[in-house]
Amino acid sequence: MSLPSKKAIQVDENTTDYEYKMLNHVMQLRYHEEKCVECGFCTRVCPVTISIYDEPLKKTAIGTPAFMKVESDKKIVVDTDKCVWCGSCTWICPGYTLELFINGEKKLNLVDNGSLPEFDEEVRTLENGNKVRKVVEGSITITCNEKDTKVLDAFCDECAVVAMERQDKEIKVDRDKCILCFKCTEAANNYDNISVEVHRDRFRNIKGEPSSIWNGIMLRLLGKEGKVKGILSRSQNKLADAVIRLLGREETEEES
Repeated sequence: MSLPSKKAIQVDENTTDYEYKMLNHVMQLRYHEEKCVECGFCTRVCPVTISIYDEPLKKTAIGTPAFMKVESDKKIVVDTDKCVWCGSCTWICPGYTLELFINGEKKLNLVDNGSLPEFDEEVRTLENGNKVRKVVEGSITITCNEKDTKVLDAFCDECAVVAMERQDKEIKVDRDKCILCFKCTEAANNYDNISVEVHRDRFRNIKGEPSSIWNGIMLRLLGKEGKVKGILSRSQNKLADAVIRLLGREETEEES
């Protein structure tokens, strides 16, 4: 086997390792399928996620199969040709779905070097026993003109953290359970009479003085640029370049 090598390794039915192996260095992004709540945070913080104005995504390293334009029965897939194993997705993941290992040690270099901050989190246990954390504060508003209770129930079931329920012909959101993710917003695109507006105002009690990487991520998650369509070309956001520099790696022609 020639080195470096990049590949996906199916560890078991629910676990996939996305591995980058060099001569004396191995990085593994581990994905736990059964914990994934399909929140959409990982795609937004991934430094190689870009689009050009309002056109569809041109490049991303992690996301749903539909986002990645691949055939897969997994909730999330990783493109090992584009991934830089920075751990940004691990850092934000509400469901503890993703873990980054460097030479067998669970590690986040961008947190260790102060580029990404630590923050307070509100953790609860779901009915299935999995833990989920809330990392941002904000608000959610659902506008609903749907009268079919079966459709309303189906929409409530879209929420993987059980924060929505139907009451008569209205949808109620439990603000304490809602993690303000992107799942119901995207799901609403498939419902003619339901729309969702989410405002993510701030992270919970940021610790430290993080770098420009943090500023870029805040724009994606908290501002209007947080919409995937608003993530502009690399020449404008510079996030991928900054991450690669801080990881001490040179960008290859393939990653351009």
